[in-house]
This record gives sequence, structure tokens and C-alpha cells, in this order.
Amino acid sequence: MLEVIENCCSKNYLDMLFFAAQNSKEWHFKYPLGKKFEDKHLKMDVIENAPINEVIAGMAMGLLIQIYDKRSDLFHPEVSYCGISIKDKHRLDNSHKDHEDRKDYIKILGLLNSDWGPQDGGLFLHGDEAMPMVPTNFVVFDPRIQHCASEITTNKKRLGIDFTVKRK
Repeated sequence: MLEVIENCCSKNYLDMLFFAAQNSKEWHFKYPLGKKFEDKHLKMDVIENAPINEVIAGMAMGLLIQIYDKRSDLFHPEVSYCGISIKDKHRLDNSHKDHEDRKDYIKILGLLNSDWGPQDGGLFLHGDEAMPMVPTNFVVFDPRIQHCASEITTNKKRLGIDFTVKRK
């Protein structure tokens, strides 16, 4: 499963969430689990069965409802996990699978950078498919299939938000 939902929200909404995330004090280097520090990237847990940062969690849920309004046939808007990650051209490949024991989970991924363009790189790679990451578009995918971002070619920090939800 790999679906792109286009034009889910306004760029202003992304900018507002980007600003709140970049100013948060909750960033950490826990992920990917089990990797050495040099192979980890900055991430913020927003929701882990319950809100962690209530303001950003509320904004993230507002975003998820906008995505749900576009494609309510794909998932239930009940969040098991939501996180925001920072990646740039200096990070290593993070090809991985998630939730291999949970066939009922899917993930939704999008960018908070409203100015991200094709020249910045960072395609979403899912199995043998590659998807450009376009602001206001969100990718819905099976997390049990190998996935990662392709090389980022800019000095900009790319903020990606991902939701783990139950498929319909």
C-alpha cells in the first residue's frame, strides 16, 4: 500500500506547526532504536498513546483531521504514535521497517517545510517506489515494507511528521 493524498492543508498551517516544532525543547536522539549515536537523527515524540507536548499534539491532530477529511476511507484518526523528525544532507541512510508484527497499522508521512522543492531531494522510498515529498501532500504507506528518505541535497533542515494509525 502506497497512496499520496494531495493538498491536505494550507502551507500556513504547515508553517505554524514548523515554527512550534523548531522552538520545542523536546528534541532527542533516541531513534532509530538500537543504533549507535552516530547513526541517529533528531526526533520529537508528539503523541505516544497520549499527548506528550499538548500544544504541538493538538496542532498535529488538527493536521491529521484535515488529512482524514480528504481520505477517510484509508484509516481511523486514532493516533498510536506521532513524531516529528529532522533530517538534512549530513544524516546517514535510515532504511527500516516499522510495526512488523502489526498488520492493522499504517503510517502517514508529510513535510512541515512549506518551501520544500524537488531541488532539495529527500524522496520517500518505499520498497521499489520513489515519491517526491511535496508540501501539503501526505503519503500513506505500509510501514512493514522497507522505507527511508533518499539523499537530501540542501543545507535546509527537513522536518517530517509521521503518524501511526489503524488502517480501515
